[in-house]
Amino acid sequence: MVLGLCLLAAGCTSDSSETADPEVTPDPTTVSPAGTSVSGAAKGSTTAVSFTALMAYLPDAPAGWTAEEGTGASWTLDEGQWTWATREYEKGDARATILIQDSAYQEVGYWESWDSLVAFESSEGYYKSGTVSGHPSWEYFTKPASYGNWIGVNERFMVFVSIEDGSKQDLDTFVNAINYGSLANLK
Repeated sequence: MVLGLCLLAAGCTSDSSETADPEVTPDPTTVSPAGTSVSGAAKGSTTAVSFTALMAYLPDAPAGWTAEEGTGASWTLDEGQWTWATREYEKGDARATILIQDSAYQEVGYWESWDSLVAFESSEGYYKSGTVSGHPSWEYFTKPASYGNWIGVNERFMVFVSIEDGSKQDLDTFVNAINYGSLANLK
Protein backbone atom coordinates (compact mmCIF):
# COMPACT_ATOMS: atom_id res chain seq x y z
CA MET A 1 0.00 0.00 0.00
CA VAL A 2 2.83 2.41 0.86
CA LEU A 3 4.43 1.73 -2.53
CA GLY A 4 1.14 2.48 -4.27
CA LEU A 5 0.74 5.72 -2.36
CA CYS A 6 4.32 6.73 -3.12
CA LEU A 7 3.70 6.06 -6.80
CA LEU A 8 0.59 8.23 -6.54
CA ALA A 9 2.62 10.99 -5.04
CA ALA A 10 5.37 10.14 -7.82
CA GLY A 11 11.27 18.49 11.14
CA CYS A 12 14.56 18.50 12.01
CA THR A 13 14.19 22.26 11.76
CA SER A 14 11.24 22.55 14.10
CA ASP A 15 11.43 23.82 17.60
CA SER A 16 9.63 21.96 20.36
CA SER A 17 7.14 24.76 21.01
CA GLU A 18 5.66 24.43 17.53
CA THR A 19 5.54 20.64 17.30
CA ALA A 20 4.45 19.67 20.79
CA ASP A 21 1.05 18.00 20.80
CA PRO A 22 -0.80 19.56 17.86
CA GLU A 23 -4.56 19.15 17.87
CA VAL A 24 -5.63 15.93 16.13
CA THR A 25 -9.42 15.77 16.02
CA PRO A 26 -11.13 13.30 13.70
CA ASP A 27 -14.77 14.15 12.97
CA PRO A 28 -16.63 11.14 11.57
CA THR A 29 -19.71 13.22 10.67
CA THR A 30 -17.89 15.44 8.18
CA VAL A 31 -17.82 14.19 4.60
CA SER A 32 -15.34 16.68 3.12
CA PRO A 33 -13.11 19.11 5.03
CA ALA A 34 -14.01 22.66 4.03
CA GLY A 35 -11.58 24.50 1.81
CA THR A 36 -9.49 21.46 1.01
CA SER A 37 -9.61 21.18 -2.75
CA VAL A 38 -6.67 22.53 -4.67
CA SER A 39 -7.68 25.92 -5.93
CA GLY A 40 -7.32 26.36 -9.69
CA ALA A 41 -7.00 30.13 -9.18
CA ALA A 42 -3.59 29.73 -7.56
CA LYS A 43 -2.29 27.22 -10.13
CA GLY A 44 1.02 28.35 -11.58
CA SER A 45 1.24 31.27 -9.17
CA THR A 46 4.28 29.91 -7.35
CA THR A 47 7.29 27.68 -7.77
CA ALA A 48 7.62 24.51 -5.70
CA VAL A 49 10.27 24.61 -2.99
CA SER A 50 13.18 22.24 -3.59
CA PHE A 51 12.88 18.70 -2.29
CA THR A 52 15.99 19.37 -0.18
CA ALA A 53 14.06 22.13 1.63
CA LEU A 54 11.22 19.66 2.28
CA MET A 55 13.68 17.06 3.58
CA ALA A 56 14.49 19.40 6.47
CA TYR A 57 10.91 18.85 7.72
CA LEU A 58 11.29 15.07 7.95
CA PRO A 59 11.77 14.43 11.68
CA ASP A 60 14.43 12.34 13.35
CA ALA A 61 13.36 8.93 14.61
CA PRO A 62 11.39 9.00 17.87
CA ALA A 63 12.69 7.02 20.86
CA GLY A 64 12.81 3.31 20.05
CA TRP A 65 12.63 3.86 16.28
CA THR A 66 15.37 3.95 13.64
CA ALA A 67 15.27 6.05 10.47
CA GLU A 68 16.64 5.63 6.98
CA GLU A 69 18.10 8.57 5.10
CA GLY A 70 15.45 10.81 3.57
CA THR A 71 15.02 10.98 -0.18
CA GLY A 72 13.35 13.47 -2.47
CA ALA A 73 12.43 14.20 -6.05
CA SER A 74 11.00 16.89 -8.30
CA TRP A 75 8.79 16.67 -11.38
CA THR A 76 8.41 19.22 -14.13
CA LEU A 77 5.11 19.34 -16.00
CA ASP A 78 3.78 21.73 -18.62
CA GLU A 79 1.95 23.53 -15.80
CA GLY A 80 5.01 23.78 -13.56
CA GLN A 81 7.05 21.83 -11.06
CA TRP A 82 6.15 19.87 -7.92
CA THR A 83 8.39 18.22 -5.32
CA TRP A 84 8.32 15.70 -2.49
CA ALA A 85 10.55 14.30 0.25
CA THR A 86 10.10 11.06 2.18
CA ARG A 87 11.66 9.07 5.00
CA GLU A 88 11.13 5.53 6.31
CA TYR A 89 11.26 4.51 9.98
CA GLU A 90 11.28 1.10 11.75
CA LYS A 91 10.69 -0.30 15.24
CA GLY A 92 10.59 -4.10 15.37
CA ASP A 93 7.91 -5.16 12.88
CA ALA A 94 6.38 -1.67 12.75
CA ARG A 95 7.16 0.57 9.78
CA ALA A 96 6.39 4.25 9.35
CA THR A 97 6.61 6.50 6.31
CA ILE A 98 6.40 10.28 6.16
CA LEU A 99 6.04 12.00 2.80
CA ILE A 100 5.82 15.78 2.34
CA GLN A 101 4.73 17.09 -1.04
CA ASP A 102 4.73 20.63 -2.43
CA SER A 103 2.19 20.72 -5.26
CA ALA A 104 2.76 24.43 -5.95
CA TYR A 105 -1.08 24.63 -5.99
CA GLN A 106 -1.44 22.05 -8.75
CA GLU A 107 -3.71 19.03 -8.54
CA VAL A 108 -0.88 16.47 -8.56
CA GLY A 109 0.25 13.61 -6.34
CA TYR A 110 -1.86 13.25 -3.22
CA TRP A 111 -3.99 16.27 -4.15
CA GLU A 112 -5.35 14.26 -7.11
CA SER A 113 -7.25 11.96 -4.74
CA TRP A 114 -7.98 14.42 -1.89
CA ASP A 115 -11.49 15.40 -3.02
CA SER A 116 -12.47 11.78 -3.64
CA LEU A 117 -11.98 10.78 0.01
CA VAL A 118 -15.19 10.21 1.98
CA ALA A 119 -15.82 9.50 5.64
CA PHE A 120 -16.90 5.96 6.51
CA GLU A 121 -16.64 3.43 9.30
CA SER A 122 -16.92 -0.36 9.09
CA SER A 123 -15.93 -3.42 11.07
CA GLU A 124 -12.65 -3.39 9.10
CA GLY A 125 -11.62 0.24 9.62
CA TYR A 126 -12.47 3.86 8.93
CA TYR A 127 -11.71 7.11 7.11
CA LYS A 128 -12.41 10.25 9.17
CA SER A 129 -11.95 13.88 8.32
CA GLY A 130 -10.58 16.19 10.95
CA THR A 131 -7.86 18.71 11.59
CA VAL A 132 -4.21 18.59 12.60
CA SER A 133 -2.78 21.83 13.96
CA GLY A 134 -5.67 23.68 12.30
CA HIS A 135 -5.14 22.05 8.89
CA PRO A 136 -7.71 19.73 7.27
CA SER A 137 -6.88 16.05 7.43
CA TRP A 138 -8.07 12.55 6.59
CA GLU A 139 -7.18 9.76 8.99
CA TYR A 140 -7.63 6.08 8.18
CA PHE A 141 -7.37 2.72 9.90
CA THR A 142 -7.51 -0.71 8.29
CA LYS A 143 -7.38 -3.94 10.30
CA PRO A 144 -5.24 -5.38 11.64
CA ALA A 145 -2.75 -2.52 12.18
CA SER A 146 -2.54 -0.07 9.27
CA TYR A 147 -2.92 3.64 10.12
CA GLY A 148 -2.43 6.80 8.13
CA ASN A 149 -3.14 10.49 7.94
CA TRP A 150 -3.18 12.99 5.08
CA ILE A 151 -2.80 16.61 6.20
CA GLY A 152 -3.41 19.39 3.66
CA VAL A 153 -1.45 22.55 4.45
CA ASN A 154 -2.60 25.78 2.77
CA GLU A 155 -3.97 23.88 -0.26
CA ARG A 156 -0.35 23.50 -1.35
CA PHE A 157 1.59 21.10 0.87
CA MET A 158 0.47 17.57 1.64
CA VAL A 159 1.88 15.62 4.57
CA PHE A 160 1.22 11.88 4.48
CA VAL A 161 2.05 9.67 7.48
CA SER A 162 1.61 5.90 7.26
CA ILE A 163 2.07 3.23 9.95
CA GLU A 164 2.12 -0.49 9.13
CA ASP A 165 2.03 -3.09 11.92
CA GLY A 166 1.97 -0.33 14.51
CA SER A 167 -0.55 1.50 16.66
CA LYS A 168 -2.68 4.65 16.70
CA GLN A 169 -0.21 6.00 19.27
CA ASP A 170 2.61 5.47 16.74
CA LEU A 171 0.59 7.39 14.14
CA ASP A 172 0.02 10.28 16.54
CA THR A 173 3.72 10.36 17.47
CA PHE A 174 4.77 10.84 13.84
CA VAL A 175 1.91 13.20 12.95
CA ASN A 176 2.84 15.38 15.93
CA ALA A 177 6.54 15.45 14.94
CA ILE A 178 5.92 17.72 11.92
CA ASN A 179 6.30 21.49 12.20
CA TYR A 180 3.11 22.48 10.32
CA GLY A 181 3.39 26.18 11.15
CA SER A 182 6.82 26.51 9.61
CA LEU A 183 5.84 24.34 6.63
CA ALA A 184 2.81 26.56 5.99
CA ASN A 185 5.09 29.62 5.86
CA LEU A 186 7.36 28.25 3.12
CA LYS A 187 7.33 30.34 -0.06
